[in-house]
Amino acid sequence: MESKYLIPVNGLAPGKTEFCWSVGKEFFEEFGNTEVLDADFIVRAEAEKSEGCVRIDCRAEGTVTVSCDRCLSDLVIGIEPHISLNVRHEGSEVADTDDEREEIILGEDEAFLDMAQIIYDYACLSLPMHRVHADRECDSSVADLIGGGEPVRTEEDKTGESPFAVLKGMFDKMN
Repeated sequence: MESKYLIPVNGLAPGKTEFCWSVGKEFFEEFGNTEVLDADFIVRAEAEKSEGCVRIDCRAEGTVTVSCDRCLSDLVIGIEPHISLNVRHEGSEVADTDDEREEIILGEDEAFLDMAQIIYDYACLSLPMHRVHADRECDSSVADLIGGGEPVRTEEDKTGESPFAVLKGMFDKMN
């Protein structure tokens, strides 16, 4: 997979350099991700080269479409992951380290940092574990089949009698 999400770590001029990438459905397909049905977000990266280190700050904004866990209809989720990295080459020492930044160490012969895997990981981690529409927004045809998201109650439940009432005293008869 040839990446367009490259930062030329060795070729950066001292100071700040900006990068901007558009991410779509194809990006997730290249990673074999079948959960993401569609995607449309922009990643803006700012790389600041200083002595022995490149600080990278990325912000992504946009949407990812997945299936709702409840009704299986498309669910559009807004994402805004923030990525903070310190990038340096093996053997180089950096006096000032920021504990809030993820540190990436490149081999001495590596001239580029491929941001594709990093963007993918942060985008996936920004998705909620439980992916459902807001209350009453699920597909009505499916919601009717499952009781509108409310627990399905039987006639016995509505009268206050438990369906397990017949089991009451079961062990008393055994003695």
